[in-house]
Amino acid sequence: WDSLFGPGRPGWHIECSVMASDVFRSLGEATGGMDIHSGGVDLKFPHHDNEMAQAEAESGSKQWVNYFIHSGHLHIKGFKMSKSLKNFITIQQALKQNTARQIRLCFLMHKYNEPMDYGDETMAHAVEREKSFANFFGNVKAVLREASKDDSAKWTSSEATLGKALENAKSEVYKSLCDDFDTPSVLKSLQTLVDAVNIYLLSVQSSNSKPVELIVRSAGSYITRIFKVFGLVPEGVEIG
Repeated sequence: WDSLFGPGRPGWHIECSVMASDVFRSLGEATGGMDIHSGGVDLKFPHHDNEMAQAEAESGSKQWVNYFIHSGHLHIKGFKMSKSLKNFITIQQALKQNTARQIRLCFLMHKYNEPMDYGDETMAHAVEREKSFANFFGNVKAVLREASKDDSAKWTSSEATLGKALENAKSEVYKSLCDDFDTPSVLKSLQTLVDAVNIYLLSVQSSNSKPVELIVRSAGSYITRIFKVFGLVPEGVEIG
């Protein structure tokens, strides 16, 4: 419709502004505003711009939303997944081809706000990544099974190197999660830690000595904790 400041936009933006404001006011937020607002990347403009303009004009708020999280589109063979294009796959269908853990890993290997192409090649990378972590957890469990209270807990330069790798991984994971949920970088940091543990275990084996159980357990426990955050490992599981 015509107005003094140009043609008006469709009224469906009004509905979103009204419904969201009403819900948050019922929860005690006077202006009806919110901390985090999510949606597809295609809704940045005009939908979310209009939502804010209308809600702020009605409420008098100067910042109706503090943070927006816009997710990227899921593509199949280069095209946006859409019912109209008949190129969509359901969760049930996907689970017939891969496990839930593999599918979650696939999503975590891509930034949430960037497009992701779902297909055999993409899933193959996720399956390989899962195999690497599964082997790691298996190695950690083997060390824990074979550990004895009589084993030496003394650190040499090898344990010190692995300890530094663990602390570095913790620091990098924290930075990545604070940097707009950069999960691909988190997985790279965890993979670097896995590689460091594998190198340590090989060096111990080549010197005919036993690994220090505490440092290996610490690395395994840390990666398991992050996996639980991502829904890759259920609660109650000690290692992987």
